[in-house]
Amino acid sequence: MRLSLIQSVLILIFATISPLLLSFSAFAQEDGPKRDVYDLPTPVAIQGRTNNIDESLSLNIGYIPTDSFNRGFPLTLNYAYYFRPFIAWEVLSFGYNFNRETQLKQDFKNLGVAVQNLGFGGVIDFPQNIIMTGVVYTPLYGKSLLFNKSLIHSETSLYLGAGSLVFNKVGHIPAIAPGIQGRFFLSPRSAFRYYIRQFFFNDSQLGLTGITDIGIGYEFQFNFFSRRSSAAEDE
Repeated sequence: MRLSLIQSVLILIFATISPLLLSFSAFAQEDGPKRDVYDLPTPVAIQGRTNNIDESLSLNIGYIPTDSFNRGFPLTLNYAYYFRPFIAWEVLSFGYNFNRETQLKQDFKNLGVAVQNLGFGGVIDFPQNIIMTGVVYTPLYGKSLLFNKSLIHSETSLYLGAGSLVFNKVGHIPAIAPGIQGRFFLSPRSAFRYYIRQFFFNDSQLGLTGITDIGIGYEFQFNFFSRRSSAAEDE
């Protein structure tokens, strides 16, 4: 009995709503532009890049939360060569890390408490230099409207690098570094950049270990191989 009542209610609702849906659909079709079978499709234009840095030099400042006792602020210089607008080789990334001990470490020292690390053979250490090379893949180039006034050109890239972390006491340790980075163009040949990279390395006691570097910087066109000038001469 209850099932038949529910079925009756559903049929009633469907019968009430169906004419409304059909009338709304017919209204929408009449309201829209009428197209003929032989009408050509509406053309769509995609604008190419108006901002492009194909050989870049960048200066960056980052932040590395190494552990509970050390915080790093790396100053990094990068040079990248773009074979295509979407693929580049970051030939060299060299960073010097300005390390700062946390208050916790100072408190332990003042109390005369010896602190031992789980990794690095018990040594509490931090990266002094970061030397990397890698590939940059840029699948996204976009334009955004800022506050309905300014047009912002930007890029979003994926990064995969390899190199060495030079620790203060332990020395060189090989590392790989996946990451994400991007640009906000300030002009056709300069940009504000941001990045996040995760450095993975192997520790004999801890195994696979990672530290994070987050930073911002300024990037500009740097014609080390004079590709632009030679192209202009050819023309």
